[in-house]
Amino acid sequence: MKSPSSFEEVLQYYEDKLSEQEATAKRCGSLWSSIGYLRGVLFLAFLFPFLLGFADAWQQQSLLWVFAGLMLVGFLVVAFVHERMQADLKLATLLTRMHKESIARCKRDWTQIRDREIDLPEKFRPISKDLDLFGPNSVFKLVGITRTPLGTETLRSWIMQGALSDEVRLRQEAVAELQPQFDWRLKFRISCEQLASSQSGPSKFVEWCESESWYAGRNWILGAARLVGLVSLLAIGLTIIGVVPLTISGPTLMVTFLINFIMSIFYAGSMHDVFNQVSSQTNDAAHYVKLFDMAAEFSAQSTKLQNLQLRLKRTDDGAQPNVRRLGGLIWLANLRRNGVFFLLFMILEFLFFWDAHALDLLERWKKKNGDRARGWFTDLGEWEALCALAKLAGDQPTWVFPTVAAAEAENAVIQGKQIGHPLIDQSRVPNDAQIGPAGTVLLVTGSNMSGKSTLLRSVGVNVVLGQMGSVVCADEMSMPPIHIESSMRIADSLADGVSFFMAELKRLKEVVDTAKTHSGDNPRRLLFLLDEILQGTNSRERQIAVSRVVRKLIDENAIGAISTHDLDLATTDDLAQACRTVHFSEQFHEVDGKKKMTFDYQMKSGIAETTNALKLLEIVGLGETDA
Repeated sequence: MKSPSSFEEVLQYYEDKLSEQEATAKRCGSLWSSIGYLRGVLFLAFLFPFLLGFADAWQQQSLLWVFAGLMLVGFLVVAFVHERMQADLKLATLLTRMHKESIARCKRDWTQIRDREIDLPEKFRPISKDLDLFGPNSVFKLVGITRTPLGTETLRSWIMQGALSDEVRLRQEAVAELQPQFDWRLKFRISCEQLASSQSGPSKFVEWCESESWYAGRNWILGAARLVGLVSLLAIGLTIIGVVPLTISGPTLMVTFLINFIMSIFYAGSMHDVFNQVSSQTNDAAHYVKLFDMAAEFSAQSTKLQNLQLRLKRTDDGAQPNVRRLGGLIWLANLRRNGVFFLLFMILEFLFFWDAHALDLLERWKKKNGDRARGWFTDLGEWEALCALAKLAGDQPTWVFPTVAAAEAENAVIQGKQIGHPLIDQSRVPNDAQIGPAGTVLLVTGSNMSGKSTLLRSVGVNVVLGQMGSVVCADEMSMPPIHIESSMRIADSLADGVSFFMAELKRLKEVVDTAKTHSGDNPRRLLFLLDEILQGTNSRERQIAVSRVVRKLIDENAIGAISTHDLDLATTDDLAQACRTVHFSEQFHEVDGKKKMTFDYQMKSGIAETTNALKLLEIVGLGETDA
């Protein structure tokens, strides 16, 4: 398909796909119930004549068994169709939800996207809160389509840590290659989603691969199963060829049936726990195989994707051939879950203790390949994370990849043209912005609600996206490798006896201490983003304190931006030479005899010339002349 080249085309693509899958789900849902009833009727139509034929009712044994056989064939055919239709219904339902979430992400309708709890280190939580990196309306919610645990962990670490310039370029090339592959990425994501919906996942599978064999200390169980199975096989075979009469083989099979039944009661449950850990549903293995096949067989041109394919493609110890073999073994282990072959499983279980032999095959596979499994799934996690970034790039075709300078670059400047906030919908207002070089600070002034904080967050969030290897919400952007520290959303901690002002001071102390320990040979430049800090004291002391904090950060070669209402901050002795000043302003209009305030959210040079606190009082009815 031709990739959508505009936001409107992207939205239309998902809406068309949604309508298609909703129609499929409705059609399959109505047919599935009807065929289910037919399946039950055919099973009863097989069972009754079979039992009557076994009892030789009415001396019509042959006729009854022929009829039962025909009903069995019909049952198996309908059961196969029913299973396929159920799979189609599940797929259509899944795709419906996925397309709805894609539309919600495009529209930034966060309430329509599933919330996922992500564990964060305590030290990272202030930055995450300030920049909305994780949480209800966040960067993770924007790009977090990963569903396997290792894929999600990879994306989480990329958001938290980012990468240096060489790795960023490799990821950018991979994302650019995956970006137009809408259909391929959707198929890849479907398998990830189907794996996530089961009780197990790659992480549990990896744990099993690295665990001790179930048969450790229990080898006698496997030996007994083999011995009893051999006796059953000989009894059946010798009876068929006429060597042993039924009067001998029958009781023998009853004994083996009883032994296998007893072993199954005591041990099948724990064996099934192992099967569930490897693959909780029959089709899990197929999804594993499909994911590795898709990753290995993708026509990769970028260096990153080619390197990820290396461990997947090797024929001796690679993921693709060995996981495909594992898929067949898991299918055998999960015969009990298969609606078509369940009767066959019951026969095999009580004649040969099928579970014991299936588990032995899995343990043999683990002994050969278990130590490599974590690496395979780590690579798969990177594929999934790259697909998540590629989806963002595909959904936002006008966004661009930033240029990330080499770590040794001396010109520490974040430069952006028409930078917008990635978490705001199409109503966002972009602005040109520059932070740096070292020795300077961007001072953003302006009235309440005019866009100061949004500018700081726009820069911070785009830096995070850029260092992940993602596209950014800008026409152009360049930056060095960055470590971000921020103080924006500080709350009182009354339970700890900490006031708002003290909480701000503690956070600022952490930022300054980080800058001091950020040594000169660190490949990342420290970026500080401070929003209306130290509001809990009088204006004179606040001005002195803020200027001192910013001066300390500048002296440590950090670059950054600070928003403030204090219009005189740029004239203090500490900051007079360092400040580059910009501002946002409001506009007032008379509507039906009442003042109305609006904002254009356009950044302008210089210090703000107006304030709006008193005018806001008038607008809400608290002006000097209001009663």
